[in-house]
Amino acid sequence: MLLLKLIVLGALALSAGANNEELVIKIGAIFFDSEMHLAEAFDTVVEEVNAVNPALQLEPIKRYVTIDDSILLQDLTCDLIGNGAAAILGPSSKTGSDIVEVLCNMTGIPHLQFDWHPQQSLRDRINHKMTINVAPSELILSTALSDILRSKAFDWKSFTIAYERDSHLARLQHILAYRQLHKTGIKLQEFQRGDDYRVLWKRISNSREKFVLLDCSSDIIAEVVNASIAFNMTGSFNNLFITNLDTHISGIDRFYSNEFRVAVASIRIRTYIPPPVHDEADVFDDEEDKRFAALSTQLIYDAVVLYYNAMLQLSQRSGFYKPQFGCGRGFWQPGPHLVQQMKELPAKQVKPPYKTQRLHITEDGQREDFNLEVYNPIIDRVTHIWNKKHQLVLYDKIKENSSQALKLRRLETKVDFSQRPVKYTVATRVGKPYFSWRLVAMHLDESTSTLTNNLIASPEPEGVHYEGNERFEGYAVDLLYNLAEECKFDFHFEPVRDNKYGSYDATTDEWDGIIRQLIDNNAQIGICDLTITQARRSVVDFTVPFMQLGISILSYKQPPPDANIYAFFNPYNVDVWLYLMVAMLITAMALILAGRMDSYEWEPPVINEDNEEEHENTWHLHNTMWLVLGSILNQGCDLLPRGVPMRLLTAFWWIFALLVSQTYIAKLASFITSSKMTGNIASLHDLVDQNKVQFGTIRGGATSVYFSESNDTDNRMAWNKMLSAKPDAFTKNNEEGVDRVKLNQGRYAFLMETTNLQYYTQRDCELTQIGESFGEKHYGIAVPLNAQFRSNLSVGILRLSEKGVLYKIRNKWFNTNESTCDHNGPTNDDGQFDMDAVGGLFVILIAGIFVSFVIGVVEFLWHVHKIALKERVSCAYLIYLIHLTWILLQIKPMVAFKGEVHFLIRVWLKRKPLRTYRESRDSTSTGYSSLGKMTSISSGKKRKKTKSQLE
Repeated sequence: MLLLKLIVLGALALSAGANNEELVIKIGAIFFDSEMHLAEAFDTVVEEVNAVNPALQLEPIKRYVTIDDSILLQDLTCDLIGNGAAAILGPSSKTGSDIVEVLCNMTGIPHLQFDWHPQQSLRDRINHKMTINVAPSELILSTALSDILRSKAFDWKSFTIAYERDSHLARLQHILAYRQLHKTGIKLQEFQRGDDYRVLWKRISNSREKFVLLDCSSDIIAEVVNASIAFNMTGSFNNLFITNLDTHISGIDRFYSNEFRVAVASIRIRTYIPPPVHDEADVFDDEEDKRFAALSTQLIYDAVVLYYNAMLQLSQRSGFYKPQFGCGRGFWQPGPHLVQQMKELPAKQVKPPYKTQRLHITEDGQREDFNLEVYNPIIDRVTHIWNKKHQLVLYDKIKENSSQALKLRRLETKVDFSQRPVKYTVATRVGKPYFSWRLVAMHLDESTSTLTNNLIASPEPEGVHYEGNERFEGYAVDLLYNLAEECKFDFHFEPVRDNKYGSYDATTDEWDGIIRQLIDNNAQIGICDLTITQARRSVVDFTVPFMQLGISILSYKQPPPDANIYAFFNPYNVDVWLYLMVAMLITAMALILAGRMDSYEWEPPVINEDNEEEHENTWHLHNTMWLVLGSILNQGCDLLPRGVPMRLLTAFWWIFALLVSQTYIAKLASFITSSKMTGNIASLHDLVDQNKVQFGTIRGGATSVYFSESNDTDNRMAWNKMLSAKPDAFTKNNEEGVDRVKLNQGRYAFLMETTNLQYYTQRDCELTQIGESFGEKHYGIAVPLNAQFRSNLSVGILRLSEKGVLYKIRNKWFNTNESTCDHNGPTNDDGQFDMDAVGGLFVILIAGIFVSFVIGVVEFLWHVHKIALKERVSCAYLIYLIHLTWILLQIKPMVAFKGEVHFLIRVWLKRKPLRTYRESRDSTSTGYSSLGKMTSISSGKKRKKTKSQLE
């Protein structure tokens, strides 16, 4: 019995000793000869995991290949399986064969991958069930890159992808399918290792690209970026995004300097998790582990750690055994369970911790959950964190642990030159009132009409010397100063050499002027009277408009014609008026003759003073001229003919007079209308409908684009007329157009922006605006495409507008009070006549009144003279009173004159006596009577008495 107990105790002791023996699992690995650093990392991680639990030890078996040969890989894989390998790591993605995956799937041996391999289809996954890939999924990585570039922090709308020929474009598939918001879209530039990378950057520079996405191997990144320096692609407003996850070890940080200001960004696998989840520890120590700096070494580390922890749990289960069979001669049953265990293994239970966080394997054996760190590789400063759940998150919003805080404190001494305040170069053109030289005369080459560098300094104020931006003045200068103060930036002006706004030449496929400077990255801001157009927006961006305006017609202000107060005589020339007066005189004489010949025109006989019957004929010269004149003036006459000859003659005269008068009236109306219409252009429609005045605009400017691309009938006709005009209707700038308007003096009109027109018309009295403005346009500040400071400038412009600064600047430069032109007079012709037009009628009226009064006075004096003669004494009485001759010749007419004048001014008297005076003793001292009542009988008696006395 005792012997039996000893046997049992011995068996238990042997069993306990057997359980305490360590389990050695062989793990194979296949590397290329050029991947010795990966083999060293593999050995290092095996050593570290073996120190975790002595009960489970991994024995590495490494095999190396020189070339990508599927047969060689098959032999090496079978060799590893035959040597009892329970897992195979590798090979890397340098091989294009999946023979290792197929053989592992056939034998049940887990296959571990640590970098990107082609995306597998559902059918292919059947033959890859034993494969575990710890590298981030290329599909998810592509989504991450697309999210980053489309985020508000980057907002890349158009850019160039420069990629290495052997790189995996699968990680860029979402970017290539990116919605194109700009006409230029996304461009591709391919290169390969060993090329002259200057050729690549020259092509990119020629395309005026400022946003470049670089996808290439990490070992050539520094060399490729170095080639871009010669093409000015590293300036403050260039942007470079590097997709390689090993950019931080590429050596690109050697470019850190004040001259290298390109905004560089890249991505790498990160250990942090965006909030609100913070359930994993930061594994970065204060001193970084240089052995696992590359992502491939970190993934090898994570793959081995994952396998070791899964094997540690599976080996403790019953039925576990190590593989011991040859290639194609068996199937390792624990293999599928080991693969499933790796898929279900929680990250918190892993020891040692992963080098990369959020490592979780999906059912397809892929890794879709990881953190991406967006950072500046020049200074190694993190800006954002991305993962599948939270997408892009600002780094400042993520809670930092102590070790990362220490790491950041080490980096605080480095200055991010790409984020430092920059001094913007402002491209502009010389043209008043927006931009001009202060006290400096700029010469213009007449042959080329381009600005030269020949400057003649005018006398400056005593003690004043202008330098830098102080040399310039104008609306754009004041606007930039106020905008710089509002947005906190510095700038300096650089006038473009060709002095052009910026137009596209389809023959050369080039832009010129200010737009060209922005495209070539020679300037960051373009400002002047630069109109926002769709063509320009395809190559540059614009801020919100700082000025709204239209198009107006500039014309020469014709001096007013000399006033012709006798213009109403113009319907007939002098000959016609003379013939008309002769015809009137002849007709009057004819009426006299006809009236004397016609017995019906004689009045009935009357008894004269001698008691004799006599006939009277009323058709004498006074009456006939009155009839003729009244007829031609369309007025009536109280004399009407009675006989047939007279009526017939009068009827023909009336016909003649009617036609003459009505023709005169019609012709006068025509003259008035034509005089009003001559040169009366009040709109673009009137300008297009005439051929006397030529018109044009600036060649290649926004106004010419407005007409060339418009579908409006008047605009299209205007554009066609400008194209066909001889001489050329287009000018090179506003100044040339204004000079041409003044030189042609009404034979040329210039189409220009309303604000510029207002500026010139207020300073030159010979210029005027025709009609109302049309074609709404906007001036804006141009910046390079996707410039991040554009929104800052737009906000600044809105603030200046709200403060009234824009209004003050505009009022300063456009509404000057120095103009001496008369702008108070009426500017529009309302069809009414002034005194200059009808003054002649008043002259005729005044002349007629004057002549009639002269004739009346003459007749009045003649009547007085006749009265004096009639009342004068007989010849005997005169002889008797010869000594009183001088009294009779002077006093007697004066008495009669005074009597007539006295009666003339007493307008209330309606009857006139035969004698307006009397000589009597009661005569007044003035010699005329009081005009008391005197009958005709008493007068007759006195006449008879006087006559008898004389006898």
